[in-house]
Amino acid sequence: MKNFSVWLIGIFLFAAGCDHEPIVNPAIDLVSFIKCKNRGLKSAADHSTNQDCIQYTWVKGDTLKIKHVNAGFNCCPEGFRTELKVSGDTLIITEFENSSLCDCNCLYDLDYNLTGISKGIWWIKVVEPYVQIDAEKFSFRVDLSNTDAKEYCITRTGFPWGM
Repeated sequence: MKNFSVWLIGIFLFAAGCDHEPIVNPAIDLVSFIKCKNRGLKSAADHSTNQDCIQYTWVKGDTLKIKHVNAGFNCCPEGFRTELKVSGDTLIITEFENSSLCDCNCLYDLDYNLTGISKGIWWIKVVEPYVQIDAEKFSFRVDLSNTDAKEYCITRTGFPWGM
């Protein structure tokens, strides 16, 4: 029994001395957003107003750049914020407005960066506040080993999309 304890302590010390990859805590940073779009203001790449799109690009290091084209929010949001949660292989991005002071909605383009993300295959899920309960949700697979810019779009018919 004494030899077993010495053997077990040796294995523990050996394992503790091995190099482990550092645990990285992913973060999200809202970089910019455009003002409420009206009929004259076009979105990124001239998307129609019934398209709700996520454009993404992997950049050097550990950063995933995301542009949410035609995100639906209140007309008077007094700014936006985002939260990131990691659940297994899924990056869950939740979008919020700081306030909803007006009785109207419109579309915005939001730019944010996710840092601390490792290359590989992930699922991205975007939670939007004004998407109808029965509407399709953003949930799609991305392969971040490829650095090319990509886009994933959903056609929306409920207000404020399709104006």
